[in-house]
Amino acid sequence: MEKLEALNLDENERQVLQQIFNNRYISRIQISKNLEINKATISNLLNRLKLKKLVTEVGQGDSTKSGGRKPILLEVNKHFGYTISIDIAYHSIEILYSYFDGETMKHQSVPLESNKMSDIIAMIKQYVNADAYYETEFGLLGVAISVHGIVNEQQEIIDLPFHDLEDISIVEAIKQVTNVPVILENEANLSAIYERDYQGNLEINNLISLSIHKGIGAGLIIDKKLYRGNAGQAGEIGKTLISNVATDEPTYLKIEDLCSQEAIIQHLTKQLNTTMTVDKVKKHYVEGDYTVTQTLELFCKRIAVLVHNLNSQMNPEMIYINCPLINEIPELLEKIKHVSCKFNSNNNNVAITSNVQYATLMGAAIAITQQILDVHDIKLNFK
Repeated sequence: MEKLEALNLDENERQVLQQIFNNRYISRIQISKNLEINKATISNLLNRLKLKKLVTEVGQGDSTKSGGRKPILLEVNKHFGYTISIDIAYHSIEILYSYFDGETMKHQSVPLESNKMSDIIAMIKQYVNADAYYETEFGLLGVAISVHGIVNEQQEIIDLPFHDLEDISIVEAIKQVTNVPVILENEANLSAIYERDYQGNLEINNLISLSIHKGIGAGLIIDKKLYRGNAGQAGEIGKTLISNVATDEPTYLKIEDLCSQEAIIQHLTKQLNTTMTVDKVKKHYVEGDYTVTQTLELFCKRIAVLVHNLNSQMNPEMIYINCPLINEIPELLEKIKHVSCKFNSNNNNVAITSNVQYATLMGAAIAITQQILDVHDIKLNFK
């Protein structure tokens, strides 16, 4: 059977496959109950999915109280194929290879030596080999690319502040060498998709993923759907203007120029007259360095205001912060929550993302898998 034939699913097959994605080790009987479809029909659908190598049997579950036969359990066949997620960050390209069920195959971090898109694409092509099967049935299934910029519904980059786009379509360039589906998305949006579909979060309808790196962006999930706004520009909160000097003619700064992670590191580099990194900031903070502690106190206050404003405007169930600096110094999150709750006691709905390093890449794996299968609201087996 060819790959395209195996991925050509009807609606009933999609529903059954979704059940197996979201309920690992599930029985035919349980799928029948969940979907309210008779067992004979479910058996027929499962036989088709097994023939396509999409699902596999993994053993037997517990027998019934009356001592009946133990049910056969099913799971997604992780060796059906694999996906590649690529995050074009400021200093590096982060690449995650994932089995079909979401399990990580490997991760690679490649330093960026150029900010030109033509050079970046040339580097990516070295790590995307459509002929490599990695012991899977059908090899590469799709590629998802994350950028720290604005992407519209047509998969076009509208703004890419940290790289030279050179009027090149990265989607078309990668499609040409892989011949598989390729999607492009903003990194904060992918982080939000990860949070939406991650384990226990499937019941959350509205959330925000607040990404604080070189810039500040927000991925918005409204009624379980990613909200992009007009031309993909929703969530560009780092461009929010604030007054720098209270005069008759005040000057204005973008908030990310004051309290993005990169802004903090650059400020401390200048103040301490030494090159700072996240690890060095943590070390100085733990040692009680006055300049660092005061800078981070102000950082927490500004982020707390941002959290309050997001809560006031969007009223999400949760706000997940994706920031390596806060992840390394967890008490910063408590300071942010403490200050934010002074404005409104309901501002306690803030948490650090469960996987700062891989949230964007895993969100990309979810997005491309859903695109390939045309199945939404599926949970991948991240481990």
